[in-house]
Amino acid sequence: MAAYAALVSLARSLHQILDLEQHIDPLHKDKIVSLYEKVDYIVTFFEDYSEKHRGAHDRVGKEIRNAAYEAQDFMDSYLCSVSTTTHDDRSSSVSLDRDLDMAFERIDFIWEEITKMKNKDTTEYIRPRSFSSPVDHSSMADQITENKVVEFDDDLNAIKERMYEDSAKLQIIPIVGMGGIGKTTLVKRAYEDSLFAQYFDIFAWATVSGEYQRRDTLSQLLQSFEKYTTDRNQQSDESEAQLEKQVYQNLLGRRYLIVIDDIWSTKAWDDLKMLFPNDDNGSRILLTTRLSDVAVYAGSCSTPIHQMKFLNEDQSWKLLQEKIFGQESCPLHLVELGKKVARNCRGLPLTIVVVAGLLLSSENMMEEELWESIFENISSIESTIPEQCSKILCLSYDRLPLQLKPCFLYIAAFPEDFEIDVSKLIMLWVAEGFLKPSNQSKCLEDVGKRCLEDLMNRNLILVSKKGPDGNLVAVGIHDLLRKICITKAEQEGFLHHVSPKRNVCTDTIENPKRRLSSHFRRRFWELEKQDSSVRSIFYQNVVLTKSSPKFRLLSILDSPHVVWCNLSKVSSTFFNLRCSR
Repeated sequence: MAAYAALVSLARSLHQILDLEQHIDPLHKDKIVSLYEKVDYIVTFFEDYSEKHRGAHDRVGKEIRNAAYEAQDFMDSYLCSVSTTTHDDRSSSVSLDRDLDMAFERIDFIWEEITKMKNKDTTEYIRPRSFSSPVDHSSMADQITENKVVEFDDDLNAIKERMYEDSAKLQIIPIVGMGGIGKTTLVKRAYEDSLFAQYFDIFAWATVSGEYQRRDTLSQLLQSFEKYTTDRNQQSDESEAQLEKQVYQNLLGRRYLIVIDDIWSTKAWDDLKMLFPNDDNGSRILLTTRLSDVAVYAGSCSTPIHQMKFLNEDQSWKLLQEKIFGQESCPLHLVELGKKVARNCRGLPLTIVVVAGLLLSSENMMEEELWESIFENISSIESTIPEQCSKILCLSYDRLPLQLKPCFLYIAAFPEDFEIDVSKLIMLWVAEGFLKPSNQSKCLEDVGKRCLEDLMNRNLILVSKKGPDGNLVAVGIHDLLRKICITKAEQEGFLHHVSPKRNVCTDTIENPKRRLSSHFRRRFWELEKQDSSVRSIFYQNVVLTKSSPKFRLLSILDSPHVVWCNLSKVSSTFFNLRCSR
């Protein structure tokens, strides 16, 4: 996959060079046209080959990826130099010739590898007929993104009873269960219940996640309050103590319903609970967590935790039918197989929803062979529930069309529980260069929108926010899917995460650090040693010290909250920068 993305991006770089026709001498132009034609053929070969021989190129994928990376470096170096080179500049001309020759050498290597792949008997790699390229199931795709994930009627009624209890005291209602079991869906249904709109004066929602950031949580709460007040909460220049005071004052004297979603530690709860005044007016807090000790700690003896249970076989089958067929019945010839598939999802709603997305994305969805293939892939007596979910999530990734894989793995660059702005995401995809014009549209932004819609229809990307006009504003990803995303991105050398326990310099040269992502707060300057390979940087809450790195071929710089010493001086050396913020 990373090889394919690198080749598409290389083709784009070559196309950009050819657009600078007035700066290129005829001899160089002929070489670049020849190189572009070769790369374009290789890209088309990969697309066709991946549809028929899944995984056949995995063994040589790393070598092809690295060769494509190197070829793109040479051509982008050429692109950076060509506009400043004159025909009389003999040394620069020699440098341009060398860049072209080195790029040709790398592409010739790839050409030899795909020739071997083409000529070799690949019978052992033949892709099962059941997994075909996706087609448009528009009516079903709409249902899979718009419908509720599962009807937790019993759980919802239990939560409502506790919320309506005849008690004026502030009640914390902890809801606990494993990832993907439906905790957030349950509290969202309660939070959006129209009856509660008349009962509570003010509502707010904050997602905490594993890496608790106090300021982020305060900001989420204050953003929720904006619809209840004419005064816009000012956050950017205020201290955490001032933000805490704003939260408390917004809630004081009001009957409120607060959701604290996905909290991971008792320390985080201790830090948050002081924000919520107890005015003995019937206010409620819904709290979700995967950890029983956190749920017990946040609750009390008088308010027991609500334990989410796995779906039974009937509920699982009902959910699977609903996600695939909507209000229609499952065809009789698929009922028994469908029940077997639902049963082996082991009662985990997330697994069921992902299976449904996999079925919906196949053009032969009504054939028994497809259902049997999926059943076999998720049937393993030894597997635990989390392992089962991980296996089916990996299966969904493996079955993605080649063009969608880099789009999906790109989500790994964003922090956990992050609302990803749709326009920004598509802009980054375009800037990276791995989107190709299609027969339907030459506009890359439109191609990006269709890729995003396809990922959403497969339940790999979730709707996070819509605008007043109903248009999609932000998307997110489930924690389990994000873990798969990060793992695959690392394995394929697509993106590297920098953490307090990992340094960009510690891994071997086998996985070039093409894209770097860091979401933790620390002083950070080691990237100076990696400037030759880094092309995209995604930073959150990072302070860069000492002398800043000079990434001559850097193309993406996404660092909205970064303190970068002398950035104005350094940025002047970013000749290849396509997108920055």
